[in-house]
Amino acid sequence: MAIMKVIYLDNAATSFPKPDVVWEALLHYGKEIGANPGRSGHRLAFEASRIVYRCRKLVASLFQVSNSERVVFTKNATEALNVVIHGLLAKAKGGNVVTTSLEHNAVARPLRYICETNGIELRIAACDNEALIEPLKVQELVDEETRAIFVNHASNVFGTVTLFEEIAESAKQKGIPVVLDATQTLGILPFSVKDLENVILVFTGHKGLLGPQGTGGFYLPEGVDFDPLLRGGTGSNSEKDEQPTFLPDKFESGTLNVHGLAGLSAGIQWVLEKQIENIRKHELTLVRGFCETVREIRGVRVYGSSKWERRIGVVSFNIENKDPAEVAFLLDRKFGIMCRPGLHCAPWAHRAMDTYPMGTVRFSFGVFNTESDVEVAVEAVKKIAEG
Repeated sequence: MAIMKVIYLDNAATSFPKPDVVWEALLHYGKEIGANPGRSGHRLAFEASRIVYRCRKLVASLFQVSNSERVVFTKNATEALNVVIHGLLAKAKGGNVVTTSLEHNAVARPLRYICETNGIELRIAACDNEALIEPLKVQELVDEETRAIFVNHASNVFGTVTLFEEIAESAKQKGIPVVLDATQTLGILPFSVKDLENVILVFTGHKGLLGPQGTGGFYLPEGVDFDPLLRGGTGSNSEKDEQPTFLPDKFESGTLNVHGLAGLSAGIQWVLEKQIENIRKHELTLVRGFCETVREIRGVRVYGSSKWERRIGVVSFNIENKDPAEVAFLLDRKFGIMCRPGLHCAPWAHRAMDTYPMGTVRFSFGVFNTESDVEVAVEAVKKIAEG
């Protein structure tokens, strides 16, 4: 019996496969180094510290900031967002925060909780019928009582890109911090925050950066500060029982995921060698080819923008009179296509686009996908729609 080829179209959940150099870096650290960074004075501990230092420098270079000490590592973007949301709003009483209808539950849930707890008004800017957030819609909700703005760079459901620079520039003039969720764009879409001193950037390592799971963090610009969520051992100022006040130690209590960061460094280096511009061009070619072809199939509805410069390689669609979960099951079992159906941890987005509560089928193309994968995916959708 022939083994069905697997076509992985779930890169918005986590990228797969990873480059071989990522696993080689993890293995090298685990077998040859293995020590804890910043906790001892021996050579292996120093080598572990160099791995962490190198990873910080590489992450900072991706969005063109010079002070890599302000890159803080966490185990994922959700943890980073909780640290940032707690830090910005835990002591706040009243006022408002502004966000968008496309946010992931990693923003929506902690934000909803802290707003209800502290009596902060939660204002949500709506997307249009192509799942685009226009900067003016966000700016219209901002006033002198706004404490922070939270916006994702690209929707994990519909793949639409938000022009966060316009939002950040406007907010900077009013002294308002902007928290940018770049989990779907870092390593895929070239951008910079070096001139946007009010942007707190949150990232994950296991998607566009091709690193292992368990890696992520945030960048805290100069002049923005808040209390840590966790306190504990940092390997620094050990004679004191107060938390260090300098970065990154202030936010990095406990042992770091060093083998994960070793793999993340290798993933970032691979991305930089391929060039982010080339990766973006490749993924746009794939998603555009899929969308323009599958739209012609009777009963198939594709969501998202027709402005290709405002998209990444993520697309949601539905087939008339078919449950997205059933479609995804058939794609897996009959055609070997791995994808994700449902609400994608983003119910706000589905409500905004009238795809709630069933959700959609999501394909998310990655750097290792090919035009042949697109052809197979289109044919599979066609057969399911006709069946």
